[in-house]
Amino acid sequence: MGSIPIFDVQATADGEATDLAVREGDGPDRCYRIAGGEQADYARFFAELAADFGTRAPVSSEAPRAAPTGVPWKALISENLSELTRAGYGDPAVLKVDDGWILTATSNDALDAFPILHSRDLENWDHDGFVFPEGKAPAWARHGKRTGDFWAPEIAKIGDEYWLVYTARDQSGALAIGLARAASPFGPWSDNGSPMVTGGKMLTPGGPASGGVIDSHIFVDDDGAPLLFWKNDTNGLWPRPLAGLLREHPDLVETLFESDRDRRTAAFAAAIQPWANTRRSMERFFWMQPLIEAALDNWSRVKPALIEFGQASDIVEAMRTPIHARRLAADGRSFTGEEQVVLANDLDWEGHLIEGPFVTKQNGRYWMFYAGNDFSTPAYGIGVAVADHPLGPYVKRAEPLLKSNSLWWAPGHASVAPGMEGKPQLFFHAFFPGNSGYNAFRALLTVGLEFGRDEVTLREI
Repeated sequence: MGSIPIFDVQATADGEATDLAVREGDGPDRCYRIAGGEQADYARFFAELAADFGTRAPVSSEAPRAAPTGVPWKALISENLSELTRAGYGDPAVLKVDDGWILTATSNDALDAFPILHSRDLENWDHDGFVFPEGKAPAWARHGKRTGDFWAPEIAKIGDEYWLVYTARDQSGALAIGLARAASPFGPWSDNGSPMVTGGKMLTPGGPASGGVIDSHIFVDDDGAPLLFWKNDTNGLWPRPLAGLLREHPDLVETLFESDRDRRTAAFAAAIQPWANTRRSMERFFWMQPLIEAALDNWSRVKPALIEFGQASDIVEAMRTPIHARRLAADGRSFTGEEQVVLANDLDWEGHLIEGPFVTKQNGRYWMFYAGNDFSTPAYGIGVAVADHPLGPYVKRAEPLLKSNSLWWAPGHASVAPGMEGKPQLFFHAFFPGNSGYNAFRALLTVGLEFGRDEVTLREI
């Protein structure tokens, strides 16, 4: 088999912990214990595995150390403002209202979903409860620690109502988009009773349901007609099938990956794939994270090689994450018109995904801010594209508008709202250096924006 390693992995569950015995070839077993089910637990394991077997270490050990340059970002919230908020303010959606600003954000699998915060000056923020407090989640959505996920909420004023669109897992475990409404941005919120958008498919026969749709955004044009944007979450569909393909065709490891480290990482992913298929949704992602990072570092050869291989069309297709859009009906319970694809990942820095679309109209043109690459790594960043119509065609800026530096990692999932002086500001999340991943704290940051005809630049707050 040449330079391609062969791993044997035996894994057993012990409550929330996982015990593993890993052997390479005819070598001795090395035993490991993953103490819990969070991404940080898996990162510690992969660091140990890297030391013993030369696989890829967690990305945080190799993150960029570049000092920030240009216009500084301003931190607005850098700690949890409620003991019921577990992981900060990821995917922040900021809305200007009559008496200040409303913020809501991702809550992952916390029992209380979607914190609501209020500020009168964009400096001081008050926690004002949750959209779905414990026990009040919609019946169609899974709810609870390591069971549900409540992601990327966004509030928009539609007529006399406030509409909130969000992502949750349906009872099958697939990600879907819901819509709730209220007379006030503070609630109480009443859900439609069923998802607005569902989707996704399964690439692993007999495996758990996966995929779906995420990151919904409502844009209201000058005519008052609301458009719903969302992402097809195909990036969650290819890592385990790729690992399975490498189990069946180990020679592909050498074709796809250049370094010995990444070949070892891919070989381990192939060995652990059957076990990963049995785990809950987020743990399946944790198991494949090193393979994802290896694929992104070899992106210019991975996709072409899979295309040439000829037996991986579903995997290649899943490496494209389109942003969809469709007009909402006036009642917010159905759609009008045809669904359209308005953007997809096609730049090197975006890697295997774009997500988190947010459209704002400035200077008579439509600007879509979006995030690209892997949310849990410093490769994540914020891009922007511009069009003459909200449905495109959009022309992208070639490089990210915001990217990681030594102070903040993985800036992403932005929203735009007017600041204290009425000028547009970008609101986004970022991790503290060395502390990234699912359920790690994400801070709320902002920076000013200046819009030209074809370009947007940053402005100091």
